[in-house]
Amino acid sequence: MEATLSTYRDDAAHRAAIDQIWSQLPELQNRHSSSWWFFLLCPEGPEGFGPRQLMFTVAARAGRRIRINDVWLPGLDLKRPAAGGHDRFDGMCVGWYTDGQTVHDEFIRLAGPAESDVAQGYLRCGDGGPEGYGIEFRRSAERPVGMAATVCAPGGEAEFEAWGDLDSPASSPGVSIDINTPFGGTHYIGWKRLRFRGQFRLPTGMETLQGVGFFQRVCLNVPVFPWKWIWAIFPDQSIFTAYLPYVGLNLFRKGYRFFKSNRLEQASLAIKPSAHWMPPGAAAPLRFDHVSATPVLGRGPYPQFDVRATRANGDAISFTAAPYGLSRFYIDRPVLGGRIETHWNYNEFMFRMENLDGRLLGRPLARETLGQAFGSFEYTYGLGL
Repeated sequence: MEATLSTYRDDAAHRAAIDQIWSQLPELQNRHSSSWWFFLLCPEGPEGFGPRQLMFTVAARAGRRIRINDVWLPGLDLKRPAAGGHDRFDGMCVGWYTDGQTVHDEFIRLAGPAESDVAQGYLRCGDGGPEGYGIEFRRSAERPVGMAATVCAPGGEAEFEAWGDLDSPASSPGVSIDINTPFGGTHYIGWKRLRFRGQFRLPTGMETLQGVGFFQRVCLNVPVFPWKWIWAIFPDQSIFTAYLPYVGLNLFRKGYRFFKSNRLEQASLAIKPSAHWMPPGAAAPLRFDHVSATPVLGRGPYPQFDVRATRANGDAISFTAAPYGLSRFYIDRPVLGGRIETHWNYNEFMFRMENLDGRLLGRPLARETLGQAFGSFEYTYGLGL
């Protein structure tokens, strides 16, 4: 008898979630649609999981012609044939690496034809050249529920495998959001805590790295809107994560300059924010009732973010996300015959957690007891119509 993969969900459900990763649901896409597949990796080190980080993504968006990070490419053709779970489209490969001091933003950055297949279990995007530059994500051949990846570019290479403990919703892939309305919707598959191991050619040479990471596949069928997203990992693999869609002055901002005052930078309103604490081995994440993430200028070259989350029983966590690096990613699309462009700007800050305080389930939270946490803070703005 085959061993059971999970203690909280049957094997078929795990495999079904993996199968959905290879589709961007083309039958639901519209003129506002965008899709991306995203790995964030935190190698194990002396302080836990950080400060080194790597990110690899394949992204696509609807439109006759779009620009991602100053690279022009065709957008998703809504009339393309995509039958039987096989899809061909144009996409963008982006990847970066930080050693904790320098961000190597050009690890991979190229546009090219992409292909995904549900039955075969893969996503590929490359430039079609003889060197084979590009990114491939595929179903693991070694593990019943797992993923493998190959990245090849002039700036570096990676060959790694990702898997989970499958003991809770945090450590296995699952559909977190599934909204479908006549006006659009969102389909989100998240793998909030996974293990990885592989070979990486970095600017400093070849290394074998292993650690903890995050994966998501997002199909967004509404205009791209601004949000704040936090993912932080502690040495014991506990995770704090939060998602805060918002509206405010940042909706209309373009470029990379921040406002000249905290009052203007903070002039926003979160819409249905959520936050969770995920200790390893827990049957379910611990949900917070309220969360805020306030950008504060003037403390360094980047904004810092004061984060606080509370529960009705008095449990709370607070900390400062203090960035030590930034990678930028943005999408522009001409509209009205090219007379204007819509703009959506994605800023990914790598941060060190400072000033940790609070209490959860009777346990005090402090760096002295939990160790140093590191993470990623996405601070997006603009509106991609």
